[in-house]
Amino acid sequence: MEDSMFLQHHKWAESDGNIGEKLEIVKEELKQLNLAGMNLSCSEIVESNMNNSFLTNNDMSDCYFLSTSFEETNFSECILSKTVFDYASLKHSIITNCVGIKSSFEDADLSFANISGSDLRRASFRRANLSYTKFSNVDLTNALLDGALLYGASFEEIKGIDQVSAKHIFVGTEEKPTRLDGYDIQKWLMEQRRG
Repeated sequence: MEDSMFLQHHKWAESDGNIGEKLEIVKEELKQLNLAGMNLSCSEIVESNMNNSFLTNNDMSDCYFLSTSFEETNFSECILSKTVFDYASLKHSIITNCVGIKSSFEDADLSFANISGSDLRRASFRRANLSYTKFSNVDLTNALLDGALLYGASFEEIKGIDQVSAKHIFVGTEEKPTRLDGYDIQKWLMEQRRG
């Protein structure tokens, strides 16, 4: 059942809406899907469970995934530009080598996620949980980190780190959080980059 509705959406997206049907899912259990190389752009999956899925090499731009769980899901090589993951759970997910320009992860949980090699220019991580998230060789030019939790997050070879915007962030540990404001944020991020 699931495969056919994703395939119908792929046809819809590829044909500019002439054939197939747009994917709109609310409150569904869709765990352990294996969907690679599909056009899922403009799909809507809200308050659903997509945990442990394999979603590599998909066009998932302009999607709306509000409050959906993608824990331990593989998004490698996906296009995620302008996609909304607000309030979603992406714990332990793999978001490597993706293009996520202007994507939104506000209030999302990306703890222990691997976001290496991705282009996240102008992405928003406001109030996101980025604990132990691995940012390696990521472009964060003009990204928003306002209020993000960054306990144990790693930033190696980050591009655009001097253009990250945030009024305050939280570092240190969950037990002993340290709030950083203003210039201290840039200083901390530069120190992380140097490792």
